[in-house]
Amino acid sequence: MKKNYELMFIINPETTEEERNTVIENIKNVLVGLEAESINVDVWGERKLAYPIQKKLTGFYVLLTYSVAGKALAEIERRINLTESIIRFMVVNKDA
Repeated sequence: MKKNYELMFIINPETTEEERNTVIENIKNVLVGLEAESINVDVWGERKLAYPIQKKLTGFYVLLTYSVAGKALAEIERRINLTESIIRFMVVNKDA
């Protein structure tokens, strides 16, 4: 059964716009490959971090909402961890 999730991730602010777009497209492609539905991307842009992460004071925020089977979450998180330009991420179940 598919559930609704939100994925918020922060991209290193030192990346170029082209690199950021590539990261976002790669994450979307991972979701499509795992049969996710209703993928919606909301780019928040560069914002100040609440606390320094990897000595950075700002980050580029992106919010993705989608529906996917729960067993796909581990693969999504694994692929995000392999993306070096993502400095922090969080997945939240919207149905809970």
